[in-house]
Amino acid sequence: MIGVGEGSDARTDLFAAPAGGGAFVRLTFTRSEERLPRLSPEGTAVAFVRREGGAANPRWTLVVLDLLTTAERRAPLPPGTAAPVRTGWAKDGSAVVLAGGYFILAPEQDSLTPVTPAQQSAADSATRELLGDPPAAMIGECADGALCITAANGDTTRLGPGDTGAIRWGGDSLGYFTPRGFEVRPLSSGASRRPEWSGKPAALRSLTHHPGRTAR
Repeated sequence: MIGVGEGSDARTDLFAAPAGGGAFVRLTFTRSEERLPRLSPEGTAVAFVRREGGAANPRWTLVVLDLLTTAERRAPLPPGTAAPVRTGWAKDGSAVVLAGGYFILAPEQDSLTPVTPAQQSAADSATRELLGDPPAAMIGECADGALCITAANGDTTRLGPGDTGAIRWGGDSLGYFTPRGFEVRPLSSGASRRPEWSGKPAALRSLTHHPGRTAR
């Protein structure tokens, strides 16, 4: 599990911890702000956005960090691009998708490619938090800004007041922040659980989860 947080130096970086509970470690050490991490389908890389420059003239870069080698690939966004709103991956891990103007970074590329009209629907789906395996619902906002789960048939379930940061937690659960801490709730029947983490960074947010590899 990877998220955005603030270290003891008050800088915004990425931090990682075992999804079931354990100790956080710091993944990045930069003077830039980092946002919107998203783990790859295989869990071996994380894509995120790095912001540099002042508020009046921010510069955005899409970064892909290889978690096995710690090597980074960087692709700057075109000047004047609005702040990105979501990151995502193609289902097979072959490309990173960036929403907020929609761009794609494919393997071996060092620059972003604009999404074509024909790719728009697939690009939007790749950056959404889809629930279930196969996907049967999507996390989104209700009309009043509260968190909602929308099923394929259009039925909507609201999360509680004060619940934030909802994400897909493996193929069968939903994870989100509540006023009492972080909660993982099964999509079907079963008890919720609350992972316990030590060394948690300040202002932890924007979590992304990978369930690990299943033994064959």
